[in-house]
Amino acid sequence: MFHPRPISNGMKHKESLRIVFWGNPEFAIPTLETLAKIKDVHLLVVTNPDKPVGRSQELTPTPVKALAAKLGIAILEPVNLKEPDVAQKLEDFHPDIFIVAAYGKLIPANILSIPRLGALNIHPSLLPLYRGPTPIEHAIASGDSQTGISIILLDEEMDHGPIVARESAPIEADDDRITLSRRLAESGAHLLIKTLPQWISRKLEALPQDDTRASYTKRLERDDGRIFWNTPAAVIERRVRAFLGWPDSYALWQRNNEILRIKIEKAHIVEGVAAERSYGATWQSADAAIAVQTTEGSIAIDVLRLEGARSMPADEFVNGYPDIIGTELL
Repeated sequence: MFHPRPISNGMKHKESLRIVFWGNPEFAIPTLETLAKIKDVHLLVVTNPDKPVGRSQELTPTPVKALAAKLGIAILEPVNLKEPDVAQKLEDFHPDIFIVAAYGKLIPANILSIPRLGALNIHPSLLPLYRGPTPIEHAIASGDSQTGISIILLDEEMDHGPIVARESAPIEADDDRITLSRRLAESGAHLLIKTLPQWISRKLEALPQDDTRASYTKRLERDDGRIFWNTPAAVIERRVRAFLGWPDSYALWQRNNEILRIKIEKAHIVEGVAAERSYGATWQSADAAIAVQTTEGSIAIDVLRLEGARSMPADEFVNGYPDIIGTELL
């Protein structure tokens, strides 16, 4: 029987706590770093196999695998969680608890039943809002002023399990997917380290989510980043911030006989009333090297890049492609 006693970081246990950590992307890194610093914790990491990346298609490990290898933590890289040997390897580790952060796959019931303290999942939203894989992107794109971290006890359904702990966080006016993800990743690690001792000593009750208030997000595809200019400027500006890095916001520009894809990495809303123009029409002002008309107001493009080229400020882009002004983006 597991009996708690004090150790570092406020954690309590009598013997080495055996944790299986599940995660893949950068969002999971602060939590793994935090767990790795706790004394008398034995870790096993479960992450995705290496995958080809970039033009060279070089096999690349997940950020979690790279950190685990650096820290000398044992790694399990299952292709399919339903393969019998996966459950067996996890049982052989004799875990007390699973900690999950952005693993991205549903964990089968037979595996969730292995640790005696269950599986705690760190999710970057105030559940039941924004269940699914892209809560940060959807919160920014929706214009929310607040989000947060939820720690839930995992069940077989997506982000459905009862809530163990929650903590709110503001969404700043200039937050993008990357800045907000980093901040919430740190918040998730801090909330977990406060929550885990209470969970281990069974002082916390997991409370069911209100399914009637649930909303859902989807995995974003490349085409989700396409900007349509018959949309208000405020909506486009939020999407530019929300989709930075993936899928990226982009517009199409017909230049001579070519259709060029332009990725827009930073933008702001042009203040004041502009002349009547068609949607997608480009123009310049004193504070906007490239401005684009929308249904409500205009967007100033601050940083952009042609696909396959480097990022550059708008004024530099105009120096190289002056014919962008006075055209219409598609």
